[in-house]
Amino acid sequence: MHLRDEAKESNNIELLIALMDGSVDHEVARRVLRKFDGDVEKAASAMIEGDRGEDTQSSLWTSHSQMEINQPRPLPAPAVRPNSPINIDLTGDDDNNDELSRALKASLETASQEGPIFGPSERPPDANWAMVPSNVGKTQNNVAADDLDRAIQASFEQADTGDEYQPLPLDQQWRKEGWPVTLRPTKHTMVYAALVLHALFYVPQIRERVANWRPALPEGATEAEPPKNGPELLMWKLVETFTNMDLAKLVDLDAHEVLEGFKPEPWSNPAQPPGELSQRFFEKVAGALDKVFAHEFIRTGQAKYYFQYGNSNFDDEPGELLQDASIVRVEALGRSDTNDLVGRLSAQLSNNKDDIKRQVIFEPSEVIAFHLARSGTVTGERKSFKYPKHIYLDQFLKENIELAESKRAQQRDLHAEIQKLVLHNKSLTHFNDKDTLTDLRSSIYYYENVADAKGDDERARVTQIMANKLKGILTQVEKEIQVSDINIAKMRDQAGTLLDCPELQCVRYDLRAVLVHDGLYGRKHLYSYVQEKGVWWRIEDTSISQVSEVNVLEDSVGLHLGAGPYLLLYSKTLPEGTELLDLQWPPPIKACQILFACQIFT
Repeated sequence: MHLRDEAKESNNIELLIALMDGSVDHEVARRVLRKFDGDVEKAASAMIEGDRGEDTQSSLWTSHSQMEINQPRPLPAPAVRPNSPINIDLTGDDDNNDELSRALKASLETASQEGPIFGPSERPPDANWAMVPSNVGKTQNNVAADDLDRAIQASFEQADTGDEYQPLPLDQQWRKEGWPVTLRPTKHTMVYAALVLHALFYVPQIRERVANWRPALPEGATEAEPPKNGPELLMWKLVETFTNMDLAKLVDLDAHEVLEGFKPEPWSNPAQPPGELSQRFFEKVAGALDKVFAHEFIRTGQAKYYFQYGNSNFDDEPGELLQDASIVRVEALGRSDTNDLVGRLSAQLSNNKDDIKRQVIFEPSEVIAFHLARSGTVTGERKSFKYPKHIYLDQFLKENIELAESKRAQQRDLHAEIQKLVLHNKSLTHFNDKDTLTDLRSSIYYYENVADAKGDDERARVTQIMANKLKGILTQVEKEIQVSDINIAKMRDQAGTLLDCPELQCVRYDLRAVLVHDGLYGRKHLYSYVQEKGVWWRIEDTSISQVSEVNVLEDSVGLHLGAGPYLLLYSKTLPEGTELLDLQWPPPIKACQILFACQIFT
């Protein structure tokens, strides 16, 4: 068995990530390093060429990662023994070992032609030997035990966890001027879905489009009536909810009815990440919106809620099909210095060895969401995932593929130069896994403070000469390392800003909402940040508070529980000076606001 030095491997992985300027995941670095038997230099050279230690082609935009499964090797055929009985005489003299040898040989060939059979025992039950019930049919007692188990499980599910829906006191239900409202479900298992709908309201393009939507009028009708079924019914419920969020005088709105229409999965398992559920629910809502507005998108030529993506050589391969997506899954669990949104997207994109078949966006959408998944494990220090208030997707667009690839080629060249400098610095500071600078300083300390001249002037002179020589060497090495560090920092800054050119900063998306999980289970352990008229708000159950932009972009809650921000909503930048003024909500719903406000007194 080949044993690995885990500590040395961990150090080499960190060195490899540093050589690549943090643009690779920890697991990718581990795979490539093991592929080259721990040779950091060979691994780094291979990664610069695009090697990621795997043969499968991963997708930048797909929702679920693929895992390669090795098929087990077939077991060798069992030994076959003859059907005729074996007669062995063990009654002879002790000094005759032939019969004994035959007995031993026969004992090793007891396997049957069919081989061993694994599974439940088929022997009849024996109450004298049974420790637990086995291979018996369900009796009345078994059924009663199963019923008891189900009852206990149900009691846990319905237990009072402090997450039951509690309406606000009467004096706290009035909405403050200019403040947002909360959208709360009666069931705590639906809180994640309510947060998604609540966040969509603060995407200006979605709010305006929903406000202007009207169902088709029946023949002879002059006023819109609620649809009876289909996507239009879901849309009507969403319009009602958004109208209340915009005009209601109450701060606490019940999301039960609109959620009943969309039928989200319950968040009933504490071990289940709310991000996975939120991704599927967001896809369901985006699908309903896209169906309702399909004709308008075609008529006006405006961007949809789905973006189209595919391989960059799509035009040369007519057999391939473009795919639609409304949300992008991004692995947000990492230790590298580029644990940020754009860095992760670029790293996932670079997993493809074939540069010709990079995945690109053919048609951008009006809104784009990112699911920040944390499916792996991290050893050592955890770092917060960074996301910007603005993101440019130009480098991922089909029309910019040549320019973006040329910039990435420059980045690879810079990373190669950085690799050489890092390895050079290591050669100056380490030898045979020992810190040479520490040893050098220890030697200087010895000659200056420990070595005893014993009254010999010549010995004292030689000792001083040795100390001065070692200090000169140390100064020269430290100066060389300092120069290298300065050059490494400059090249890293240059590599990090190569794609920030004006040509690749035309399609800008602004952050609209952030959904966060603190790592625990329950209604009050999910909250959101939403922006309204340039002001950021934090919404947690019934709590509403104004926060700074720094709080939104640097929230580290849940970091040590493998949680944190899990859903980001971006939409295209609005033209300068554009504001959502008085939206034209459907008159029947708008009129209901008078009755809705009156419920506070009933």
